[in-house]
Amino acid sequence: MTGERLNICKGGAGMTLRGRKMLKWTLWIVLLFLLGGIQSSPAFPELFGMRPSLLLGAGICGVLLEEKIEAACGYAVLAGLIWDVVEGRLLGFYGLLMLLVCAGAGWLTENYLRAGPLNSVWMAGIGSIGCGLVCAEFYLFIWGYADGAIAMVLSGIFWRGVYTALTARLLYWLMKKMQLKSMGLVESELRLRASRMRRDRKE
Repeated sequence: MTGERLNICKGGAGMTLRGRKMLKWTLWIVLLFLLGGIQSSPAFPELFGMRPSLLLGAGICGVLLEEKIEAACGYAVLAGLIWDVVEGRLLGFYGLLMLLVCAGAGWLTENYLRAGPLNSVWMAGIGSIGCGLVCAEFYLFIWGYADGAIAMVLSGIFWRGVYTALTARLLYWLMKKMQLKSMGLVESELRLRASRMRRDRKE
């Protein structure tokens, strides 16, 4: 059975493929707004004075879990725009960085790596450090605001990357659970089909 009107039942409840996709994206988008609030909350536990880039971690996990790279990059851009708002950056600054980081992660996953929780950890950590360095360059270093405190700034960027990497594993598990609850066996079949197509292209 195929097509947009395909009914796939799980636990006795039928839903079209389109409806399942909409449910998954709705859950993921709501999660982004929640993460934006949590990331900017002063009450969130800190590691060496730094809070993690939860929105970046969610963007990376979205790329790893979603088979369509275009949709995943769109999700990452939205995460970046929310990040711009919660940190008071120029609108589009983190949106562009997230697009570049997540497009790179998607390219690696498409061609060389498997989508998995361990890859989400190191990708989120490196992505966070990369974004932190670019942000520090544009907002601190070129204006001379970090003179005499460069080591402190770099240390903060490093520890934020470590914290982001640690939280990415939890985000991957959470987003995977949302995906399975909304898509059921459909998403697994789609990912398996995409994996076979990539393997056939390599051969």
